[in-house]
Amino acid sequence: MNTKWRELDLGGEGLQAANLRLARLLRRRATAWGLLLLFPTGAHCWYLREPLAGSAYLVLTVLAGAFWLAAGPAYTWPGLAVIALLLVRDALTLENRIVACNKKLRTAIYLSQCAAAPPGFRGHHTALDDAAIVRRMPTFAEQEALLREINARKNENSEKPG
Repeated sequence: MNTKWRELDLGGEGLQAANLRLARLLRRRATAWGLLLLFPTGAHCWYLREPLAGSAYLVLTVLAGAFWLAAGPAYTWPGLAVIALLLVRDALTLENRIVACNKKLRTAIYLSQCAAAPPGFRGHHTALDDAAIVRRMPTFAEQEALLREINARKNENSEKPG
């Protein structure tokens, strides 16, 4: 596909500008999977904008290294097991996390394109809201009373000298 459109910049804040920003910000699957190879640093988590998970990888890696140096490899296995479990979890959920990250980015970009909703805006009307807004049909007795009132007004206007 031709990507020349990414080099264009018409200025302003239209849909094209939003698409250009989005194209630069979207997370790529190949990059995320490649960064998963650097799992001890949590690079794939940082790439997917998950700083807590990235920090957890770093802390666990540093702690495992410290235990290795201080107490030997025998005491390092629990930390390495936790890192291995995190790695397996990340490998199984990476695709869904990429999609979720891209969805958040897309939502943020497109919502920043327009003004906020007016105060008190509650979204689109539902059938229940429309039913509450539309007045109910008057009963038979109310219709008769209304006809009597109209007829009485008509008679009053006709009796007045013109």
